[in-house]
Amino acid sequence: MTYLKPAMTVVPMLAPNDVSAFRALLASGTIDPASVVALVAKSEGSGLHNDYGRVFADQSLRVALADARGCPVEDIADSVTIAVSGGTPGVISPHVTVITQVEVDELPTGLDGTGLVVGRSHTTEILPEDIGRTAQVAKVAAAVRAAMASARITDPADVHMVLVKGPALSNASVADATQRGQTVVTRDYGIGPMGSMCWSNDGAALGVAVALGEVASEAVTDDKIRNDWSLFSAVAATSSGGEKRVGEVLLLGNSASSASELRVGHGITRDFADVEGIKTAIRTAGIDFDCCMSDEDRRRVVQVFAKFVLPGSNILRGRHITALDDHEAHHVAKAVGGALVVSITGEPMSFISGGERNSHMGPPDGNPVAAVVRRVRS
Repeated sequence: MTYLKPAMTVVPMLAPNDVSAFRALLASGTIDPASVVALVAKSEGSGLHNDYGRVFADQSLRVALADARGCPVEDIADSVTIAVSGGTPGVISPHVTVITQVEVDELPTGLDGTGLVVGRSHTTEILPEDIGRTAQVAKVAAAVRAAMASARITDPADVHMVLVKGPALSNASVADATQRGQTVVTRDYGIGPMGSMCWSNDGAALGVAVALGEVASEAVTDDKIRNDWSLFSAVAATSSGGEKRVGEVLLLGNSASSASELRVGHGITRDFADVEGIKTAIRTAGIDFDCCMSDEDRRRVVQVFAKFVLPGSNILRGRHITALDDHEAHHVAKAVGGALVVSITGEPMSFISGGERNSHMGPPDGNPVAAVVRRVRS
């Protein structure tokens, strides 16, 4: 019997094309470039469907890893999930989380219970006419099940975060669909209340929910997507961009067959100002604390992955707020989420995505958060 042993290292990116820290990590011998299974990055930029800073960061990371492996850049897509989220407003610091995973023959001594395992997969091509419709839900659900299998997880309760990076609509893809006699769910390509990024993100989120049994597949119909907010996933963190053609799936869970020094947990914030969901994610990952973490506890936090969406109304805890009126409201959501996370962990290099108004990621006004922490040996 073999065991999965994932690890995570977070390094800074000072610009979308700055992969110097990543290259140094690969050259240091600290990790084997062949063991890299995922790169999850935050890059400055607009965060919209045509965020070319995000595209530049994605390509720069691919080239750096291909150079370290001594292989063509095109080979990276088959073995590595790369998800870059654009926009680092407020206190979010641009960075890349380097995730490795290898198989080992023995469990380490002194690590009791369950530990982190990582699964990855990708969908078949998501066509323009699929986005925001049940066709996308089905394709993502199939890929999530494949990612569970690759992580050797059979119980959906052991899954604590599923990141999906999928395609958004563009002028070119809409033209392609139209030429083939197909319709698309929207012609708004942005991330506004009805933008294609929202439709794509929510189609993917419901795919996660269906795969994990959080929502029955028959309950999801085209008219329910971005309409019935009672349907949601508590562990989905999805995003999209015009540069993608498939949905890339990265799944984080816990298993007794893990040989990792890490463990993952998740929580749900109840609204745009709640920190308890973040604390719950850290506690369920394995750090026991009351009000606040000690400096020692904070050093055990490896990464926080969170999705922060704009609330459904302009009322927060009985008070009027103006976030929904901001012309860059999608950045407001990320900035608020980043500030909440950093206030708990003290680390600006946290993965905070978001900006949609309403979402099938988390319950109404709530946001899914996952935390990866270092385990303590007995």
